[in-house]
Amino acid sequence: MKLLKSLLAFAVVLGISATASAEIYVSAGVGVASNTGSGLKDSARGHYKDSTVYSLAVGYDLPFVDLVRVEGEYIHNRAKLSRGSGKTNLDGIFANVYATIPFPLPLVSPYVGAGMGPVRYESDTLMGFQLMAGVDAEIFVIPLIASLEYRYQRLDNKSKSSEGAYKSYMHALMAKVRYEF
Repeated sequence: MKLLKSLLAFAVVLGISATASAEIYVSAGVGVASNTGSGLKDSARGHYKDSTVYSLAVGYDLPFVDLVRVEGEYIHNRAKLSRGSGKTNLDGIFANVYATIPFPLPLVSPYVGAGMGPVRYESDTLMGFQLMAGVDAEIFVIPLIASLEYRYQRLDNKSKSSEGAYKSYMHALMAKVRYEF
């Protein structure tokens, strides 16, 4: 609950800060994810088909720290089991930080990022962590940026319950667009 309150406070501060400057953005992404797990509640759950992952985000380019941006992101992944007809949903809200790496080519910018936040996985809410690396390409005339991104996401449940501890991993390749106001 404290984490949810912290994320809500972050979103409010982000919103107030964003109205003071024209450095806010929205982004959307879609990609293909490979999902795996270990020590899962049901051993069959470690075998997933590739799935589609979606993301929506609102962010802010920090004016006082050049080349750094922060965002709040919603991400959804619905993975189907490769054995049987089951599926699992992952819905997460992440606070992300990105750093753009200076690059000599105009209109192209590589970046790295990290994020964390609560993820609803099956019937549990777990802490999720993710790392991102990608490249931005500015589209002429309009403030639109296209990105190609690799993402690694990990969820851990270190529960001592009868269901036991388990981990879930996602490797995704995503195409994203970002509109800057």
